Amino acid sequence: MVLAEEEKWVVEYLCPRKNSCMKNFKRLLAKNSQNPDSPRGAETLSGHTANVMVAAETLLKETADAQLSAIGLPRPVWKERFCRVVLLAAFSHDLGKANDQFQNMVRRNRDQKQAIRHEALSFLIVQETTLKEWLSATLEEPEDLSFLLWAVAGHHRQFPPDESAGGTGIRLSLFLGHDDFRRTLLVGAKRLDLNGPPTLTNLTWQLIGSDSPHQHLRRAKKNAAVFWDSCDDEKRRFLAAVKACLIAADVAGSALPKEREKISGWIRKALSQRPTSDQLQKIIDERLKGIPLRPFQEALGKASTRVVLAEAGCGSGKTLGAYVWAAQRAPGKRLFFSYPTTGTATEGFRGYLIDPTLNTKLVHSRAAVDLELLGVGDEREQVDPLAALEAWSVSITSCTVDTVLGLTQNQRRGLYAWPAFVGAAFVFDEIHAYDERLFSSLLRFLLNCRGVPCLLMTASLPQSRRNALKKALSSIGESLETIPGPTDLETLPRYRRLLSDDPWGVVEQSFRDSQKILWVANTVDRAISLADEASTRGFQPLVYHSRFRYEDRVRQHGRIISAFQQGGSVLAIATQVAEMSLDLSSDLLVTDLAPVPALIQRLGRLNRRSTPKNPKPPKPFLVIEPATAAPYKSQEEPEPFATSRLWLERLGVGSVSQIDLAQTWSDLDEGRRQKPQESAWIDGGFETTPRHLRESAPGLTVLLQGDATSVKRGEIDPVRVRIPMTVPPTGLDWKKWPQVAFAKVPPPEYISYDPERGARWNR
Repeated sequence: MVLAEEEKWVVEYLCPRKNSCMKNFKRLLAKNSQNPDSPRGAETLSGHTANVMVAAETLLKETADAQLSAIGLPRPVWKERFCRVVLLAAFSHDLGKANDQFQNMVRRNRDQKQAIRHEALSFLIVQETTLKEWLSATLEEPEDLSFLLWAVAGHHRQFPPDESAGGTGIRLSLFLGHDDFRRTLLVGAKRLDLNGPPTLTNLTWQLIGSDSPHQHLRRAKKNAAVFWDSCDDEKRRFLAAVKACLIAADVAGSALPKEREKISGWIRKALSQRPTSDQLQKIIDERLKGIPLRPFQEALGKASTRVVLAEAGCGSGKTLGAYVWAAQRAPGKRLFFSYPTTGTATEGFRGYLIDPTLNTKLVHSRAAVDLELLGVGDEREQVDPLAALEAWSVSITSCTVDTVLGLTQNQRRGLYAWPAFVGAAFVFDEIHAYDERLFSSLLRFLLNCRGVPCLLMTASLPQSRRNALKKALSSIGESLETIPGPTDLETLPRYRRLLSDDPWGVVEQSFRDSQKILWVANTVDRAISLADEASTRGFQPLVYHSRFRYEDRVRQHGRIISAFQQGGSVLAIATQVAEMSLDLSSDLLVTDLAPVPALIQRLGRLNRRSTPKNPKPPKPFLVIEPATAAPYKSQEEPEPFATSRLWLERLGVGSVSQIDLAQTWSDLDEGRRQKPQESAWIDGGFETTPRHLRESAPGLTVLLQGDATSVKRGEIDPVRVRIPMTVPPTGLDWKKWPQVAFAKVPPPEYISYDPERGARWNR
C-alpha cells in the first residue's frame, strides 16, 4: 500500500537491500530480550500485543459494567462501544515500536534518546496509513477513532511528546512491511474478528522539516482541540475510562508474563477479592469489645446517600463508624481508606488492619519500611514486578489520598488501580487538612466517579467547603448527607485558652506538676531552636518533625507515643506533622498561631481522653504569635492568620468544646468560594500527562554522605534514610552535588544531623 500522492508525509521508501539503508531485524521486539533473534513470545511485538489484548478482554469481561457504572454512563448505551474502543486501542497501542530507533534501543545498541516516542508513532502510523480506514470500519461512531488514537498515544502519560526534549537522528525507519508487523496485524484481526489487514510497506520518515512527525502531531493537536470543545461531559468521561482501562491492560499484559502468570486467571482471581460481611464485622467487634455502637456510628450505617459526610471531633470513633458504614452501605465492595499523610495511613493500618486473616495492604511511598518496623513486612515487596497491580487483589487498602485522587490528575498509581477502584467504596479521612488543589481534586473525583460510594470524614469543615460539596453533588442530581458526631462528646468542655507572655514559665510549672506537654511550632528550624532552648533550661525534650531520616522519624514517633502513655512529665516539641499522626493526649498545648484548621487539629491532641462518662477538667492551650507567617504565607494567602486571630477572639478564654471550635470557624467562613479545578484525566482529551495533585513547596531530598555510600553498596533501602529538606541557603550550589537514588548528597560541612533533633542546614 502507498499513501496518496498529495501526502508528502512519506518522503522515502525502503532502500534496496544492497544499499543497506534500513537495517533488517530478524524479529520485532516489544521488550528487552536476552536473545533478540529468538525471543520469548511475550518479548515480541506480536506476543506482547496479544498479551495486552487478553488482559483487556479479561478486564472488560470482569469489570466493563462496573467501569461504566463508576463513571455514570448508562450500560445499554455505552457498553458495546466502550469494549470495542478499548480492544482496538489494546491492539494498536504498540505498533509504533516497529521502528529502527526503538528496536536498537531495546537491543541496547542505542544510548541516545529516541527522536519520538513509540506511542506517538502508534498514533501516526494508524492516522497516516490505510490502517485508519481498516479500523474505522469496525467502530460504532466516527469520533471513536479519535478516542481510540488519543488513548493509544497517551498510554504512557507522556503525550504529546516534548519537542524541546530533543531526540537524535534526521530520519526514522518504520518496519511496516516486516513479517512480525504483519503477524501483529493478524493477531488483532483474529481477536477482533476483523477483515484481513491491509498490506503495508516499510517506510522512512524525515524527522526535520514541515512534514516531520512533530509537525503532524502539532496539526493533529490543533484539529483535536476543536473537536474536544464540542464533546459533552459523557464523552469526556467515556474517553477517561478508555484511557484508564488501556493503561491497566498494558501494565497487566507486561507484568504478568514476566512472572509466568496466566493473564486471564490472575486477573479474575485478583479482582474477585472483596471483604466479606463477616470480616468487616470482626473488625468492628474486636474494636468494640462488647461495648455497643454509639448512635453516631449506627447512623453512619443507615446513611442513604452515595456521598456521606461524617463530621465529628477527635476521639469520637469515626474510623470504627467507617467500617460500620462499609459493612452496611457498601457490602461486597473492596475498601480504600485514604489518609492525607503517610503517617496517618500507617496509623490507620496499625490500628485496624494488622490481621493475618484479612487481605489488607498498606500503600504509600514508604510503606515497605513502615511494614518492616511494624513487624509485618514482606521481603518480596520491593522487588515484585506485580507491585503496579497491588491494589487489584487486596480487599482493604490503607493508603495516602494520593493513591486514589491521583487518578484525577493522571498519576500512575491511581490509573493502575482503576480496575480495583470501580468495584470499591472509599473513605476519605481528615478532609479538612486538604490543601486547595487536593480538595478540588476530591470534588472532581466525586463528580466524575459518580457511581462509587464515598464517606468523607472530618473533625470540622469550613462552610465554604461544605457548600462546595453540596453544589458539586447538586449539579449531578445528588445530595450530601451529613452525620454529626455524638452530641455529648462534641459539647463536652475540653479546652480553655490561656493568656501569658511567658510560655516557658507556663511549661516549667506544668512540667513540675508531672504533666504531658506538647509544643507545636510552624517550622522545623523553630522546633529545633525551641528544643535547644529547652535543653538549656534543663528539659530533655522529644522532637518530632519531617526532617529526619525516615527510620529515625518512625522511631521518634514511637518514643513520643510511649512517653505520653507512661507516668511522669514529658515535653514533646513538634511541627505540623503532629496534627494528625500523633495519637496522644496532652495536658498542656503550646502552639504557634496557625490557620484555623491547623489549630483545631492541634487542639485534638489536648485532653483527648476526656469523655462524657469520664470527663476531665478543661485543659489549657497557649497560642504564641510567631515572628513570621511561614510556611503559610503566599500570594493567595498574604494574611494567613487574620481569620485565626478573629476565631480566637470569638472563642474567648472560657471553657470550649469541639462544637464551639467548629461552629465558630464555620461562621467566619461564609464568604469563601471553591470550585473544582481541572482534571488532567477527564479534561485532557488529546493530551495525556500527569499534573500535580497537591500544592507544592520547593524542597530537596538528600542523603547523608555515609548513607549514600551504604545505598550505593546495596546495604540499605534509600527510603529508610532519605531526608526531605528545604532548598539550601543561598550560596550553596546544590545543583552540582552528586546524586544517589534520586537524592542529592550534600558535603558534610553543609548539613548537621542528630538522630534525636533532625537535620538542618549549616549557614
